[in-house]
Amino acid sequence: MTDPTMNWHVFESRKAMVAALKNVTTEHLLNGLLKNGKASWAVSGGSTPAPLFEAMSREGLDWSRIQVALVDERWVDADHPRSNEAFMKRALAKGHSAKARFVGMKTPHNSPSEAVEAVNDRFSAVTQPFDSILLGMGLDGHTASFFPAAKGLEEAMDPAGSKICVALTATKSDVTGDEVDRMSLSVPAIVAAKQAVLMITGDEKKRVLEEALDPSSDLPVGRLARLTSLDVYWAP
Repeated sequence: MTDPTMNWHVFESRKAMVAALKNVTTEHLLNGLLKNGKASWAVSGGSTPAPLFEAMSREGLDWSRIQVALVDERWVDADHPRSNEAFMKRALAKGHSAKARFVGMKTPHNSPSEAVEAVNDRFSAVTQPFDSILLGMGLDGHTASFFPAAKGLEEAMDPAGSKICVALTATKSDVTGDEVDRMSLSVPAIVAAKQAVLMITGDEKKRVLEEALDPSSDLPVGRLARLTSLDVYWAP
């Protein structure tokens, strides 16, 4: 593994951070459209990226040629209050971005492990590598659905893996909630992306990330940082 590479972008306010992220994300998607005639963006759920999605929905890109896919998903139906797919569509299926092609992960299968083949088939139709990936981070040091000690974590984080998406089962905690069965992009899919952004806010998450970057740390976000360059966008 290489030393962690983090390109830090520090802002005085969340508003300024969102404005900068909107610009750089738009630039990467536009580059994809100009070079390939299509583009792909993988996004995470949660409250932190909501203002970014609001801003992106107003961008006048040719969204009909942009695929917006999930970074990870709880194994719940789209009508579940904690569904990332539902969040993604509520946030982006409006304004200009309503014309995008949205790609979720949930299938009718009973578990993520049963659905891996089907979800990989679905994601193989999404333009690879992703033009941009938006990651978040929890206070337990997880990113995507790479939870510490999760079943399937080593396969998910194997840089030599061949799957775009992998199934994981987390250990239940305050961070995971009851939904421990997950589907996630794999480390190889993230590493291959043209841009990988880690968007975090607050001093506590900044401290967790800095601890994860210590060479002795086994936290998943730190392990990912030792495999690829991440653009960290942080505001208080």
